[in-house]
Amino acid sequence: MEMRDKLEIYVGILKTNLRRQYLWPVLAAVVLLVLTKLGFNLNALEGTAVAQPLELLMIWIGPALLVPVFLPEQNPEIRDVVRTRRTDYLHICILRIAYSVLTVPVLTLLFTGIMKAGESQVLPYHIWGSICSALLLGAVGLAVAGVSGSVASGLMACMLYYLASYGLGRRLGCLNLFSMSKGQMSGKGWQLLAAVVLVTAALSVMRRQRQV
Repeated sequence: MEMRDKLEIYVGILKTNLRRQYLWPVLAAVVLLVLTKLGFNLNALEGTAVAQPLELLMIWIGPALLVPVFLPEQNPEIRDVVRTRRTDYLHICILRIAYSVLTVPVLTLLFTGIMKAGESQVLPYHIWGSICSALLLGAVGLAVAGVSGSVASGLMACMLYYLASYGLGRRLGCLNLFSMSKGQMSGKGWQLLAAVVLVTAALSVMRRQRQV
């Protein structure tokens, strides 16, 4: 098969997934941004107050976008149909993960832009840290949902990790989701690395179990 033919196939797959798989997760993420704006005063925030709406609620856009990646194929009949196609299901999953991951910084920039318009002192690290935490929280849910075959289990794992970060705090070190709210302005890069490792490990396990 020529490169052009492959490109056409993947463009078609992308269009179909954006229309059928991506719409509801991105709408859920947008609703979370609206709820964050309604639930927090976003005007003239300084210091650790800037991080609170970002870490306490906005980072849930990660699970909203990433946890449902495998949802369409949790129906065994649909999964069997997908596996009979020429395109590797793993490639479809990676494509979904890619556009879901790219949506996180886009929505984060949009939300922090609103905060800046309200004269909050948003620093580049607030944006970076929020993206890393959202991706890590989403990766936890994606990994559990993928391996267990249950989106509900993935969301529960996200909630448990969120509560652990809230309760254990500094004991989690650089993996604490709320580190910026506690005044720590470093270490978020480790969360991004952990997210990459989790997603890669989950796909490897699923491949070995012939789930993808």
